[in-house]
Amino acid sequence: MVSESSTSLRDRGAHLRELLRTAKDFVVPWTYFHDELAMRADFMNAGRPATSPLIDAAIDRVAQQRGWRRSSGVEPTVYLADLEFWHGFRSLGGRTGIFFYDENTCQGLLGVMTDLAGPVDLFRLTTVVVPTTG
Repeated sequence: MVSESSTSLRDRGAHLRELLRTAKDFVVPWTYFHDELAMRADFMNAGRPATSPLIDAAIDRVAQQRGWRRSSGVEPTVYLADLEFWHGFRSLGGRTGIFFYDENTCQGLLGVMTDLAGPVDLFRLTTVVVPTTG
């Protein structure tokens, strides 16, 4: 794979951030993430293992609403501090979940599939607390 400068990674991260903020179709940022970031060695090597209870709570909420059980224990998560960006895998009731999340916008996507060749169900993740009326 061709090496990229950190500026290029920042530009790609900024573009993904904008797509997350504005896209009406989740496939657009999902495809961009996989084609323009996840396939790049510099991106995949730029992060460090980390945990985020906030992101896990958002993923737990999706799993709960869909009736999926989350695996116990720590699952692979990478944090890219320079980009304020997270990504990783989650096991969700016999399904594989892949997520990415932007700290700057408090938004991300979770893609869930039964097998790696099958269709992907996309869910928006947010850690913004929305007030409820009651």
